[in-house]
Amino acid sequence: MENNLVTQSNDLVSASYIMSVSEKELLLACISKIDSRPNRPTEVTKQTKFTISVNTMKELFYKETTRDNAYRDLKKSADRLFEREVTIKLEDNQTLRTRFVSGVLFDPNQAQITVTFAEDILPYLTELSVNFTKYRLHEVAELSSVHSIRLYELIVMWTNQFKYSKELDLADFKEIMGVQNKYKQFGQLRQFVIDRAIEEVNQKTNYKVSVSYKKVGRSFTSLNLSFHKKTLDKMTNNDGVLSQDKIKSIVNNPQFMNDYNDHPSLSYQGKMDTEEFKREMMHIIQKEPESFNKKNKGVDSYLAPIKQG
Repeated sequence: MENNLVTQSNDLVSASYIMSVSEKELLLACISKIDSRPNRPTEVTKQTKFTISVNTMKELFYKETTRDNAYRDLKKSADRLFEREVTIKLEDNQTLRTRFVSGVLFDPNQAQITVTFAEDILPYLTELSVNFTKYRLHEVAELSSVHSIRLYELIVMWTNQFKYSKELDLADFKEIMGVQNKYKQFGQLRQFVIDRAIEEVNQKTNYKVSVSYKKVGRSFTSLNLSFHKKTLDKMTNNDGVLSQDKIKSIVNNPQFMNDYNDHPSLSYQGKMDTEEFKREMMHIIQKEPESFNKKNKGVDSYLAPIKQG
């Protein structure tokens, strides 16, 4: 798929599975080859093959190493991916348990593998017109932990749903991260999963994440994640959490309304009605702050009082 776009249903993003970072990278490389649009020119079926070469993996993930044993590592990742299963929660209290791939063809002469996706997983990767999450592979290429990649995917999903914080029971968080049978002590979970994932996302992606915890008695029971695009750092409070009041002051600024009434993400109603403009812009600013790219008119420039002529 052009530009290595990864598209998955939200059900798959929040599903439970165990996977190493090398397997996850291989899986994402395969997914990025799928044209997930409902009107795509070629149908994707359980017979459709997706070929990944050593060179492809090097270009996507291993830019700083020659990886002398790259094919051996690719084969090892494919062998393990073939064994992996995923649990997806459905409506009406139903649960789907399936595998990601149904077959892998190994070709050491060409230094490549060819993957066939499992039939039950395909609906979560194709025919996606609503309730899906997408990002480009380069956005996670520098992440070295599978937990960091999973956290990043969750953040992108929530942001697309106009959510900029999320509270999760620790048990649910562990299940999503595939560590439900590990880290019995909260301190271990925090050290080896939560803190490491947040640190990597903060250092190597376009998002800033902070976390707080809820305690019942002497036990920690849930965590609350707050997140925003780094380009919005000037609009955070002292605790590093995005300030809704500052964003509200921007959308109430008459000059901002004049400058961005033609924003491409605004609906027709948003362009015609002031209150609808404000409602939509509260979300657009947080979801895609980089789209406010008119010269000398970045969103943070509207925080200052309007200069009187």
